Amino acid sequence: MRRIQNLLRGGVYLARGTVKAVQVGHLFPEGSRRVPAPAPGGTTEAALNARRREIDRFMHSTHRLPLAGLDRELRLLHLTDAHVRSGGRWLDDLAGHLRSMTPDAVLLTGDMVTKHWTEEAARALLAALPEAPLGRFAVMGNWEHWAGADPVYWGRLLAEHDVRLLMNEAVDLGPIGLAGTDDLLAGPVSPEELAATVAALPAGKPAVVMSHSPAAFDQLAGPGVHLVLSGHAHGGQIRVPKAGSFFVPKGTGDYVAGWFQRGDSHLFVSRGIGWSLAPLRWRCPPEIAEIVLTPR
Repeated sequence: MRRIQNLLRGGVYLARGTVKAVQVGHLFPEGSRRVPAPAPGGTTEAALNARRREIDRFMHSTHRLPLAGLDRELRLLHLTDAHVRSGGRWLDDLAGHLRSMTPDAVLLTGDMVTKHWTEEAARALLAALPEAPLGRFAVMGNWEHWAGADPVYWGRLLAEHDVRLLMNEAVDLGPIGLAGTDDLLAGPVSPEELAATVAALPAGKPAVVMSHSPAAFDQLAGPGVHLVLSGHAHGGQIRVPKAGSFFVPKGTGDYVAGWFQRGDSHLFVSRGIGWSLAPLRWRCPPEIAEIVLTPR
């Protein structure tokens, strides 16, 4: 009986989501029919649990990217689109997986909370972030803007958990440079602000840019930017064979999931952790991504 109730509830969410998708996104976009490309140095995935529902089945993906200018391997934990609302088993599972990880840096690329989020749940997620010798950093997503987590309030909450919010600024982490932009869709961030953020990156070092909406890659790609990390599209969340993703939000462009390259600039779009519009995932499980930068 509970399974039938869950299916019916999911159907209602999906119907509502379809109506909203027509208004704020794109249905079955052509770019979503592309099979997600692996990282240049290879991608591997392993399931962290065996939950029946796909939205509960966290995958740990490891992506290897060789970069010139590195003298040692660096592991970046990339988390995006958690869409945390409240506590419960899902959040407890996620927190348990995160605590066991040992990255060099933790990078949050937006939409860590969503509509009707609670501060208690957000704090539980942030408290579970692993320690990282190079630091922990975040950028704004559209839902931080839309759900009341404005940069001042959200930045203060992040700082209480030793996470720095980057708003169109760059920092020198030693072996790499790191920059973070405001969200292209909800910020919004202008082309001039994106260019200024890139120009502020330390010269002569591999450079990583965090930007929630992957469509920003069109403006960020170029000399001095080696890797852009994004989310936003949830990998399409529901991927129908041959037809592509049921829905992707505006700000996605052709970059739904996986790896892309333009010149010497690479883009990785994570499938994200949570869900939007409907509590459903199909052929697109949640992703806790580690980016391993290796010397080239």
